[in-house]
Amino acid sequence: MTAMDDRELQKEARARRGKFTGGLAGIVLGAILSSVGFAIGSARSGDEATGWGVLAGVGAGLALGGMIIAWVKRPGAKGWRTETEPSKRDRLQAQRARQLWILPLVTAAFLIQSTLAVQDILAGEAGFADYISAPLPVLYAWVVAMITMGWDHQSRTQRRFMEDELTGLLRARAIGAAFVVLMAGATVAFVLGLWRAELGVAAMPFVLSAAGATAGIRFAWLDREFGKDG
Repeated sequence: MTAMDDRELQKEARARRGKFTGGLAGIVLGAILSSVGFAIGSARSGDEATGWGVLAGVGAGLALGGMIIAWVKRPGAKGWRTETEPSKRDRLQAQRARQLWILPLVTAAFLIQSTLAVQDILAGEAGFADYISAPLPVLYAWVVAMITMGWDHQSRTQRRFMEDELTGLLRARAIGAAFVVLMAGATVAFVLGLWRAELGVAAMPFVLSAAGATAGIRFAWLDREFGKDG
């Protein structure tokens, strides 16, 4: 093993320890938020109960994500030490593709909840939970776009494994498709807004979610198709 290999091994070990610690912190924080949300929400009704329920749901998701990270990055795992560069590249790029398949589905799930929240906001009947629920699909659309563009933390820290000529080609095609969807959707939202302003506002989460999902799914689809050819 060369000196460079030693440094890479130590760097990866430090990164894994940090992520393992972060995963444990996520479990603890998620458990606290979930417990508080359920405990208080069970004694409330209406919008108050919904708001605390959202908090409990966010806490449960955070705890689950922390558990996954902590398990994958656990100190006892040894496979990563013998992982070759090609296998690590394949693993990281496959992980990115899985994220780009799953996150648009999460965005769609939150879009249903967001639509109801936007209706309440536009009607002037919004509660605290509505202002939390309304932007959730837009935030997830941004996450999908950031992963597609290579702006997320993993893509930036593992650039030599995540970036290659094929990635650039897939990214260009995915972003091109997303841009067409964004322009078309924004045009429809503009026309709706001229007719009824509230419809233009209500349409925007759908437009942004569709554009983000298009970027992610198009990238993941092309990655699978090129993988078959390879």
